[in-house]
Amino acid sequence: MQDALKKWRETGIIINREIWLKRKDDTIFPTLLSATNLYDKNGDLIERIAALRDMTEMYIAREEIEQQKVKRISDMGVLSARIAHDLKNPLSVIKNSIELMKMRTNNQDDKTRVDLERIERATVRISHQIEEVLEYVWPKPLDLHDSSLLDILNVAISKINLQQVAIDLPKTDTNAICDASKLEIVFSNLIMNAVQAMNGIGNIDIRIKNEEKTTTIEIEDTGPGIPQDLLPKIFEPLFTTRQIGTGLGLVSCKSIIEKHGGTITSQTQINKGTTFIIELPKICNN
Repeated sequence: MQDALKKWRETGIIINREIWLKRKDDTIFPTLLSATNLYDKNGDLIERIAALRDMTEMYIAREEIEQQKVKRISDMGVLSARIAHDLKNPLSVIKNSIELMKMRTNNQDDKTRVDLERIERATVRISHQIEEVLEYVWPKPLDLHDSSLLDILNVAISKINLQQVAIDLPKTDTNAICDASKLEIVFSNLIMNAVQAMNGIGNIDIRIKNEEKTTTIEIEDTGPGIPQDLLPKIFEPLFTTRQIGTGLGLVSCKSIIEKHGGTITSQTQINKGTTFIIELPKICNN
């Protein structure tokens, strides 16, 4: 209230200043203060007018709306998790059937081989998106072990269609206390995003820096970069610039790295590329 009065004296007007007041029973409630000065035609102050509006009912209504929104999001999360989980079984049947067809058909014509490869790529993409959804709405606890980062990178890369993208891996390996399957998701997302950003043509340079208290992994591409106005949004849920994608990939990456007690950040230059920087602590307490 004192701050509001000070501003009133200095500027002569207050518009919808939120002030919490106390009732006689010591409960507090929100109000909006509006005030102004009245002057005569000579510019002399002749009156001050102020109004306080009790906002209790509006705050209660706003809280109810927020609770409904949270419940709706929670219900959507449960439904998404169930649907994603149910899709995994028929997807596994499709993937296994493709493998059996490839084994039974030794002399495939070119069209059959191309069709099977197209189906296989589609199932891999769907499987990846299902895993993104499940990781976001139904995250599992970390299973920490001393693991080779180079091995995790190689497994992640082996599952990605790199097209004409060349990857430079670190020359030396480094171990980290981590959940290998979760880090594989992170590396897969970042590398796949880079391949798509470069339209399948370019280079990805992966560096590992073994420091005293942290291990740093840098994944740098030669893509178009991320516009500055989009950069603050890339880790927001459901944000994506692609027609195909859940918008949960980078969100999952951020969540996984933070569960490890680490951080993930990005640096970008338009028409030069983007670098994602992951810092993992040497000892993970999660």
